[in-house]
Amino acid sequence: MKTIGKVFMALGGIVWVVCGLLGFIISLAIVNNVAGFWGVVIGFAIAPVTFAAAPWYALVQWGNWFPLLINYGGGICGTLLWGIGSLINGKD
Repeated sequence: MKTIGKVFMALGGIVWVVCGLLGFIISLAIVNNVAGFWGVVIGFAIAPVTFAAAPWYALVQWGNWFPLLINYGGGICGTLLWGIGSLINGKD
């Protein structure tokens, strides 16, 4: 049964990393569209703020849910998979 838990945890980690990187790239693309090259430089320097705020900007200004779904949905999905795997593994 612990193998299944490890599979869930691995899937959660993969989802977390893939959605995190993809979400950050999409967030930088949003910043590039709005503020240009120097906006991307500043956005990269303050990466957590860019990752958190850019998808909300895309939703409010453009009505585009996709960046928000990738950033927040991917993080939630990865965390749930990791948590399910941890529950299956239990305490040793």
